[in-house]
Amino acid sequence: MKSLIGYRQLARMDFAGMGLSAACAVHCLLALALLSTIPLAGLKFISHEAVESGMIALVALLAAFTFLNGYRIHQRIGHLVFGVIGLAILLLLCPTVGESIEPIATLFGGSAFVIGHFLNWKWSRGKACHRV
Repeated sequence: MKSLIGYRQLARMDFAGMGLSAACAVHCLLALALLSTIPLAGLKFISHEAVESGMIALVALLAAFTFLNGYRIHQRIGHLVFGVIGLAILLLLCPTVGESIEPIATLFGGSAFVIGHFLNWKWSRGKACHRV
C-alpha cells in the first residue's frame, strides 16, 4: 500500500504529533498545579474543558492520520497499539478517575502518543524513500 503523503511530510507530522501530545500532557499537569493562579493571570480559558477536549481531538486526528499512513509504509502495528492505549486513557480513564489521579493518567496517555509517533517515525525512515 502506498502512503497518501511523502515521508518528509509524515516525519513532520510525527514530530508535530510528539510535540502536541507532550504539550497536551504538560497543559493538563500545569492547569491542575496552577489552578489557583490561572484566574489571577487572566488565563481562565486554559482550565476550560473545551480546551482539553480540543487538544485531545487534535492529538487523536493527527495520530490517526500519521499512524495509518505510517502503517502503509512499514506494515507494523506497534505504534497503533500505543495510539489506542493513549486514546483509551485520555477518553475513558481520565474522565472517570479523581482529580488527584487525572494528571498522572494524562501523562501516561500523552506519553503513549509520543511513543507511538516516535516508533512510526523510526520505522518509516528507511522504507519511505522507496515507496513514496
